[in-house]
Amino acid sequence: MTDDDKLAMCYQVIGDTATEISQAYSDFGDLVGYYMGQTSTTLQLRLFRPLAFETSLYLLTLLDTTSKFYTDIHQETEKLAEELEVPSLEERLATYKQGNDSVTLFVTACQQVVGSDALWLSMRRKDTPPQETISDRGYVVIKSAAEKIQNVVVSLTL
Repeated sequence: MTDDDKLAMCYQVIGDTATEISQAYSDFGDLVGYYMGQTSTTLQLRLFRPLAFETSLYLLTLLDTTSKFYTDIHQETEKLAEELEVPSLEERLATYKQGNDSVTLFVTACQQVVGSDALWLSMRRKDTPPQETISDRGYVVIKSAAEKIQNVVVSLTL
């Protein structure tokens, strides 16, 4: 696999992860709506970029800072941070790197993105925030996405 293919794989996992998480949280709350595939496209679009940002941060913390992949993804993440008006990209990266459990930080950050979105709050009961339980479909998606991202990073070194 060429370096370009590996870099494309990194961007693919970022996009896929943000899509899967935003889909999980934009499904309508009833069981019938879930099975019929009813989702809020507007909510998915609102959540995608902030979730792609969080996914990029998590991926960057797993990569070797001297790698070409790190440099390319960091540049794109800087652009996204500017668009999202994130005050300090380096502080956010430091939070992940200094933490003991980056997976838990990733889960929490993704759930905060969702839980702070006004449209998500208006579609859900305000007393039911995203939860760290297997009964929260989004939580399960985030945890499995973290594992996929780790596998991508491992495959880059092979």
